[in-house]
Amino acid sequence: MPLSTLEAYELIRFAEAFEARLVTAHDVIAEREGLQAEKKWLASALKLARTALAPCPALIERAKDLPELEEAREEFSFLQQNLWVDALEKLHAGITFCASSRSPVIDALFPHLKFPQLRRAPQEAVNEFAASYERRLKSSYVTRIFAQTDFDFVRPVVDQVARAYAGWQASLTPTSLSEPQMTALRTQLISAGDRLDIATRQARLLAEAALVPVAGAFDSTGLAAKPRRRLGRGLAEEFPIEGPPEAGTGEASAAEEPVPSPEAPASAPEPIEASEPPPAAEPPAPEPPRAEAKPSRRGRKKAEPKNPPDDEAA
Repeated sequence: MPLSTLEAYELIRFAEAFEARLVTAHDVIAEREGLQAEKKWLASALKLARTALAPCPALIERAKDLPELEEAREEFSFLQQNLWVDALEKLHAGITFCASSRSPVIDALFPHLKFPQLRRAPQEAVNEFAASYERRLKSSYVTRIFAQTDFDFVRPVVDQVARAYAGWQASLTPTSLSEPQMTALRTQLISAGDRLDIATRQARLLAEAALVPVAGAFDSTGLAAKPRRRLGRGLAEEFPIEGPPEAGTGEASAAEEPVPSPEAPASAPEPIEASEPPPAAEPPAPEPPRAEAKPSRRGRKKAEPKNPPDDEAA
């Protein structure tokens, strides 16, 4: 069954995390003496994963605008929002390093440090903070301070903050794509997912073989994890009709299965009924007679000592 565009997207995201785990595993085994063959296997696994992943970032940036990849757009927007916060933190850290942590310009530009909250803040809160930042940045005091020679380093970072914010705003609205463009993107995304599926499985096997000498390393590095597979919308255009027919055939097969199923249970009870007489033989089990035999033996044992006194009496 072909991948959906959402499944292909998730495979790409999984492969990115898997590649990072391979790096961790490579560091673990690099510290060990010897294991030359194992180190080569792990290096081959890394090469497989990286080669298959190389074209994926640019592909996802274009494919995120597909109608069915709303999840990809949300993740991309979240990433852009974090890049903007990173730029703000860089600006704050630069001023702190070059001036001081008590520099008045910091209070003028960042009266409230809300960087951690901004990373997950909703769109309205981000826009409100950005508007406040722009007003403070254009104030006469901040403009005069940043115009000084000591703050030459600030201007490129301020531009970086502006570009990052514009990129975040652009990510909120998907680009309109024509039907041919969507078809081409779906095909490319699914092809990339298929390649990554093979590459990650091969890399996992190589990594498992390489980490055998290091007890527990394969599981501790997370390489045993596998991507989640779920049905998604938007198959490639070569398979647009496969969804409904499969559902129809499934319904037909489901309708056909109940017909023989009642017959099977009807025939199944017959041998069960025929086998009911043998269970009737359970009452004459050896347990009741054993219960009767035990008291009789006890009676005999008790009667044996009484017989001699009767004979003596006679």
